[in-house]
Amino acid sequence: RKRMKKKLRVIIITLVLLLAGTGAFLWKMNDMNKKMEQKEQAKLKEERDLLEDQKDKAINKVDAVNIIPLEMSGDKKNVVTIDYPSVEDIYDTNRSAQVEKNLTDIKKNKIFSLKDALWAYNPYGTNHSSMYVYFETSGKCYCKYTISVDDANIPDFTRTARTGKAGNVSTEHEYQILGLVPGMKNYITLAMYNSDDELSEKQTFSIDIPASPSGASAALTAQKGRSKVTITNGLYVLFQDEKAKSKAILMYDNSGVLRSEIPLCDNIAKNFMHIYDTMTYAVSSSKIVQMNALGQVIKAVDLTGYKQSGEFAYDGYGNLYVIATPLQKNASPKSKILEVELESGKVSEVLDMNTLLKQVYKKTAGKKGADWIDLNSIQVVGTNKLLLSSKKLSSIFKVSNVGSILPKINYIIADKKLYKSYKGLQKKVLTKSDGTSSASSQPTATESTQRKNILHKEVKKDPFVSQYGQEAIQTGRKTSGSYALMMLNNNVGTRSTNDHKSYYYRYQIDESSRTYQLKVKQEFGNTQKNGNAIKTSQGYLYCCSDQDYFVETDNTGKMIKAFHPGYKTDRVVKNDFMTFWFY
Repeated sequence: RKRMKKKLRVIIITLVLLLAGTGAFLWKMNDMNKKMEQKEQAKLKEERDLLEDQKDKAINKVDAVNIIPLEMSGDKKNVVTIDYPSVEDIYDTNRSAQVEKNLTDIKKNKIFSLKDALWAYNPYGTNHSSMYVYFETSGKCYCKYTISVDDANIPDFTRTARTGKAGNVSTEHEYQILGLVPGMKNYITLAMYNSDDELSEKQTFSIDIPASPSGASAALTAQKGRSKVTITNGLYVLFQDEKAKSKAILMYDNSGVLRSEIPLCDNIAKNFMHIYDTMTYAVSSSKIVQMNALGQVIKAVDLTGYKQSGEFAYDGYGNLYVIATPLQKNASPKSKILEVELESGKVSEVLDMNTLLKQVYKKTAGKKGADWIDLNSIQVVGTNKLLLSSKKLSSIFKVSNVGSILPKINYIIADKKLYKSYKGLQKKVLTKSDGTSSASSQPTATESTQRKNILHKEVKKDPFVSQYGQEAIQTGRKTSGSYALMMLNNNVGTRSTNDHKSYYYRYQIDESSRTYQLKVKQEFGNTQKNGNAIKTSQGYLYCCSDQDYFVETDNTGKMIKAFHPGYKTDRVVKNDFMTFWFY
């Protein structure tokens, strides 16, 4: 019995110790999680680019004697500069490769430290608001940089540069520092931290940045809304109207300050995609390029014989699908789909909507060269499967067997009334669902009271109004046979509600039951041409192209902040570029 008592005592003591140890471990883990969350929240606040989040400007914390001036000309020139006669020269891959070689040769001939770094102003010509920098550190570090200007109305711009190495630490540092304010003296502070987040060294540099070469506004007129929701982090990326004076993809921060300016030959671009380690975008109606994080143009594909509409989609396997128009006389605009093999540069026409929709084409095209379909948006939804948005037909087509001899329309998302004259196509139009019953179920008691004719035929109430003249489709979460489809319903056309409003729409498409349901409808001011609407983590981002503004709202549609560019913007997206430029 004594032995049993002794064993029991040992077991109890062990359990107490284990419980105490587990409690201490859980407390420590909870404390660590709290500190990590606090650190993340502090980082988000620091990178929100709002004056109200910043107690003092970085430039006010540095003594002038400790600032190293960077000069792009004169006897004290210590910055590499390269001239490009035209935008076309910027997107010459051979020239871009030669610049990279020249910078590499300079790096080989000298050891560069933080205080004696190799600086080049926009060496590849692809970002007017940027500097290239290269240096080495004795230990592995990461780089956090802050751009500050002597203007109380312009917030500091702070980001952690992405090294591309494990843990984002390295002894070799090569970055494109973007966020510089055009037409002003910029102060760049590079702060180096080790893997334990301890400051290793810091240095501030100053440089005069030229004014925007495209004439873009250095700061947008901003209007603060009544919503108390915090604005999302990131840069607003503006794709301008083709007739806009400044030809560039422009990026503005949350205070409306210009932080990036990517030059274009013309404003054909409607989207960009992060593919592998590049940003892929259209620089002209005939050229798509890939640019790496340093700004070097590493690939350029010419769409010989075609003019693109500006939007494209990536299939995940090295190929782009592009909406295009043949350069032949009297060709139907925006009615063809091209496949671009990025590796080889091969361009093939893989879909002709004039043929696929022969009935509609013959009836609506009218004279040769008429824009009867106006394909304006595209999504890849499977191998050789596309979703195509037609503004003129207020229809979204799912097409399979793209690139084969017999491409096929699987279904159409549209108001069935639009296809009354086309019996073969009308069968392909998905049925609307109210979410309470299947498409084949009986009407409710309320609905059964509605009579259409003397035979008292029951007519089920239309659950919602379909999209009309939609723009910028996107696909979302996909489960077996079901996925989300988002868009801007411009609500324009003879069959639209004609209530002078546009809407963010989110459908749930059920391919197995061949139905679609309107899950989310958010009202916005009306834009008939172009524009887009995107769901953010906090609410919505809406570009009202006709009325020249874009706005970020909360989930109820209440305005957080609106911006007025002063020129027509076709689309606006928001991106934090955490997997490209920043960490």
